[in-house]
Amino acid sequence: MTEPYAALLIDPTDTLTLAQVLQSDAWRSPARLTPDLPPGTYWLRLKLVAAPGLSHWLVEIPVDQVTGYVLVHGRLPPCDTLRTGFLVPPRARDIATFQPPYLSLHLTPGVPHHLYLRVRHNFVSYVSPGVPVPIRLHPIDEALAAERAHRVVQGLLAGLLLAMALYNLFLFLVVRERSYLYYVMLTALLALFWLSASGYLADLLWPIDRAYPHAIDFYLLLGAGLGYLCFTVSFLETSRYAPIYHRLLHLLMALLALPALLGLFGYWVLAEQAAATAALMAALLSFGAAWQAHRRAHPLARYYLLAALPFVLGLVVYVAAWWGMLPVVPLTRYSAQFGSAAEALLLSLALGARIRLLTRERQQALLDRTRAEAAERHLREINALKTHLLGATAHDLRNPLSSVQGLIQTVREELPPDSPHRELLELAEVAGQRMLGTIEQLITASALESGRVTFRRIRVDLVELVAETVRFHQDRATRKQQQLSFQAPPAGSCVVETDPEQLRRALTNLLTNALKFTPFGKRIEVQLARHPDAVRLSVRDEGPGLTEADRARLFGYFQRLSAQPTGNEPSSGLGLAITKQIVERLGGRIEVDSTPGRGSTFTIVLPAAHSDATGT
Repeated sequence: MTEPYAALLIDPTDTLTLAQVLQSDAWRSPARLTPDLPPGTYWLRLKLVAAPGLSHWLVEIPVDQVTGYVLVHGRLPPCDTLRTGFLVPPRARDIATFQPPYLSLHLTPGVPHHLYLRVRHNFVSYVSPGVPVPIRLHPIDEALAAERAHRVVQGLLAGLLLAMALYNLFLFLVVRERSYLYYVMLTALLALFWLSASGYLADLLWPIDRAYPHAIDFYLLLGAGLGYLCFTVSFLETSRYAPIYHRLLHLLMALLALPALLGLFGYWVLAEQAAATAALMAALLSFGAAWQAHRRAHPLARYYLLAALPFVLGLVVYVAAWWGMLPVVPLTRYSAQFGSAAEALLLSLALGARIRLLTRERQQALLDRTRAEAAERHLREINALKTHLLGATAHDLRNPLSSVQGLIQTVREELPPDSPHRELLELAEVAGQRMLGTIEQLITASALESGRVTFRRIRVDLVELVAETVRFHQDRATRKQQQLSFQAPPAGSCVVETDPEQLRRALTNLLTNALKFTPFGKRIEVQLARHPDAVRLSVRDEGPGLTEADRARLFGYFQRLSAQPTGNEPSSGLGLAITKQIVERLGGRIEVDSTPGRGSTFTIVLPAAHSDATGT
């Protein structure tokens, strides 16, 4: 019914009136609204002749602002001024359709009309970033029917995506699998994009007297892209199955900030191009990561590959359109969105497989835990039986061995001093004493492990207790030419609530070890120090120190370490294990500081008595 707009007039000062435009001879013909035009306001002139039976038409013109004037026989009919555009609030538009903007024309069939359009448009805005502006005429019934159908389709797609987002949000709350959360982010933002592009979001949330910010669509898609990348990393477990792609995908996540910033500063052409490039990279990297994961036997990678195929195809078409290799039509401009929506739907199949896999894994984990608990109970029973047998055996051996010791002592005393058998009996007596010491250690360890030892708590001045214990071991240190020293603050300053006999046993074990493994002529230092809330009792030797292997089994039962006694003393491998048990039962802890070749320091840390700590 019309020729292309026959003429174009540029108004660089934005001051021309309709009367001046009608008289101007600066019209260009033919002409189109293309991004290479200089800045300013543009006037377009179209000659329209309506077909018989069609008097009401809509002019589709996707620009920021446009005002239309219809002239019949060279005259402007009264009240026939038209206005619409993306930056015009819906209330002020000629017809309040959301997108695209329409001008409503009432034309007399068969009568020539001239339509003058005064256009203001930013060719580098988000609405039309650097592409020509098309102008189309539609019969009103067809246009409104198509617009309603478009909104219905968009609304159904958005509703489906929102339903999937809510469903998977509930699944995330149940299974706590991060992939579901990222899928919710992806589908929810895609759904909001479709609601925004179709106008539902504006109808629901935006006042009718304000222009809707269409750039929201751009940032919704960027957010959906970020959700897609996060989902890819989590679902495919790229850190395990595709480590190189894992790093590249994280780098791409950071690069998404570039188009976002370009859009904020108004560089929409660059922002769209950067977003298109990032989208293509996301498609290729995610597809490559899925293929790598599939080759490394990821159980769900094949589902991801199936879902990623329409997304990759859609993005390839999208990028080709933005770089001018394909025409910019709705199918090419929104191909990435269609592809991403199709992928979001197909990814639901992958998540269903994920649920089945997680269910099997959790069932297997439950079975493994049940077996582990049964094995642990069995080990505890065996350990309890071992402890009982050791304790019972040690008790059974102690009495006859004590009797043998008594008989040896009696026989030795009845022998004359010069008897050649006297030395043999002395050796037998020493060996028996060693055996009794080992048996006593076994009995103590068994009693501690089985919980049969009762610990009493009384206030004890550690200065006196430690000094007495050190004096008891001075003779043994002298025999090995060792220097055993004790440093402590004044008496009464290190009071704790403890069991003195058990603590004495723990200290005796530490001193015995220090004397046993320190070479002849070396020093052993015992130090007692008071801190604000604790008392520290340290035994430092100049022995061989502990290796890393020694540290790993230091407090285990029957553990023989790499160091050897310097005086051929016996070692049962029980002393340190007993000491640790006693100290922990007393509410303290034991610390070890050792350097191979430079000796070791064992420190018992006990809480100070409260009354003593406050000075009362």
